[in-house]
Amino acid sequence: MLKKIVLATLFAAMVLPSTGQSIEDLDFLIGTWEVEETIFPGRDNEYQEKGTRTCAYYLNGSFIKCEASTVVTHTGKKRAYAYYINYDQKEDCFWATNFANDFPLHGLHQWFLDKEHQQLIAVTPKNVLGDRFFRGTISYANKDQIVWNGWSSRFRASDKEWQHIFHDVATKKQ
Repeated sequence: MLKKIVLATLFAAMVLPSTGQSIEDLDFLIGTWEVEETIFPGRDNEYQEKGTRTCAYYLNGSFIKCEASTVVTHTGKKRAYAYYINYDQKEDCFWATNFANDFPLHGLHQWFLDKEHQQLIAVTPKNVLGDRFFRGTISYANKDQIVWNGWSSRFRASDKEWQHIFHDVATKKQ
């Protein structure tokens, strides 16, 4: 019996303490947002998309679903995409799976909440394109405006620099 207690105590000590987070910690995402996204900012092929993003609790409050509809300003091409976000207590992170109507693959991102700096830090543990990796930040310091930024890198011997691939400003609709 003593061996079982010692083993149980050792196992419990090895388990990381829970941060006590839940999907409700991302409540700042909930609402309808006017979105202006700049793709490839600062490059020759930079362009903008404008539209609306709506985020709401989903599946009995265990997920947040964000759906967006945008238009590429210089071509008029319509885009639709969605994020499904949940909290994984075991991994102590949020998982965001995204889909888009104009891209055949979906992305899976880990989001880590940094309450002190009022931001989410996003990374891809495995990329959808196989050779590119993603990282990003989502700042919620202003409750009426959420700023998303993303960078990618191919991580090949000749290409290890992160390139800014989007800057997204979402302003809450009144």
